[in-house]
Amino acid sequence: MIVKYLGTGAAEGIPAVFCHCEVCDHARINKGKNVRTRSQALIDGKLLLDFGPDTFLHSLEYNITLADIEVCFVTHSHDDHLYLEDLRARRRSRANLRTGTPALKVYGGQGVRDILKPRDDGFVTKDNSVVFCQIKPFEQVEVLNDYQVIALPAVHTSNEPFVYVIQSNTKTFLYGHDTDYFKEEVWEYLKKNNIYFDAVSLDCTEGVKHIEYPGHMNFERMQNMCERLRSEGCIDANTKIVANHISHNGLANYDKANEVGESLGFIVSYDGMEIEV
Repeated sequence: MIVKYLGTGAAEGIPAVFCHCEVCDHARINKGKNVRTRSQALIDGKLLLDFGPDTFLHSLEYNITLADIEVCFVTHSHDDHLYLEDLRARRRSRANLRTGTPALKVYGGQGVRDILKPRDDGFVTKDNSVVFCQIKPFEQVEVLNDYQVIALPAVHTSNEPFVYVIQSNTKTFLYGHDTDYFKEEVWEYLKKNNIYFDAVSLDCTEGVKHIEYPGHMNFERMQNMCERLRSEGCIDANTKIVANHISHNGLANYDKANEVGESLGFIVSYDGMEIEV
């Protein structure tokens, strides 16, 4: 399983549009790994995670033909992860899809449903080019004949946010962003089902900043999460741990974040990074 990080930033991206903080000014000058577009990932070139406002940019940067993508799992309804206007561009009045091209299946919880407002048959567009598939907490679905995806409740400010467990060919990957430390029901599920992760990608929105509110993590909370995952047998020394979804408000450019991450045994993400699970 190959995970490509198309975007690795939080809602504002880095540099943020109107910001003159040290992190943003550094990114404008130095660019490279300091620049972060809004978070999105692609697994094996075919399973898309989130559909944010930088999806079009990602398709150009990484030569992705979005018309060929059949499945997208959306973590939650905030518009840095679900940008409706570009999703509507799949309508046949705007896109010349090849004959036989299946509808794009968009998976998500109730909050995503509230944004997409699908018809009773699930279709989001009048021409049936996009269909919404609602999933429930702890539900497992099989897609593309190769992947089992489990929706686990996240701790975030949107309606029914999810993190996703993705399994394929004996490998298991956790895409865990826009969440705080898991609720006990998630820990119980992981333990009951003996889930072991070959790789985990966790929220590190707040970077090196001290935080007091729920909904995101920093390096410290991420470390606490990993300690619990380790104690429950969900990860071990062989597990790849990625710090991702990083905000300029986290007070760290790439080099600073990477220095802290490496000291904790974490891989700090950057746009375009790939990992093999």
